Amino acid sequence: MARFAARDRRRPLKQLLLMRHAAAAGKSAGGADRDRPLTPDGRRAAETLGRRLRSDGVSPDVVLCSPARRARETLERMAEARDALPPADYDDILYLADSDTLLRNLRSAPAETHCLLLIGHNPGLEELVRSLAPANVAVQSGVPAAGLAIFQISGAWAALSPASARLAAFLTP
Repeated sequence: MARFAARDRRRPLKQLLLMRHAAAAGKSAGGADRDRPLTPDGRRAAETLGRRLRSDGVSPDVVLCSPARRARETLERMAEARDALPPADYDDILYLADSDTLLRNLRSAPAETHCLLLIGHNPGLEELVRSLAPANVAVQSGVPAAGLAIFQISGAWAALSPASARLAAFLTP
C-alpha cells in the first residue's frame, strides 16, 4: 500500500479522514442498533488503522464521531493503537446521518483545523466519500466496514466540495 503525505503545517492543504466504523455484531445479537459492539475482527481492523495512521504521521486535531457504540469502540481502538487522539465530539446528529448532514458538519469545522477525522455509518458516509471523489473507481464500489478515505483539502472547510478535495488514499481492512 502506498504511503501518503503526513500533515505539514507549512502547506495550505488540510487532511480529511472519512472512516466507516469497523465491523459490528449483527442486528440479531439483540438490543438497540446504537448498542451493537465491534466484532473481534472489527477491533483488530480499527487497531491496524490506528497503527497505520501513526506510522504515516497522520495526526487528527479534530475528531467527530457517531455516538453509536460501534463507532465509539472503533475510535477507542484506533486511539489505543496510536497512543492517543484528541477528545471526540460525539454529536447525536452524526448517528446514521445522511451525506448532506455530514458535509454540513465538516463545513463548520474550525478554520484552524489541519486534520479532521470523522467516523460514521453507511449509507451516508459512503455517499459523502463518493461525492467528494466521483471519478475514483475504488470508492465507487463502496466503503466497507473500517474503510478509510483520506482526502487532501485545499481552501477553507466552509467551502468543502469535490473541487477542493483530492482523494490521497483509500484504505480497507
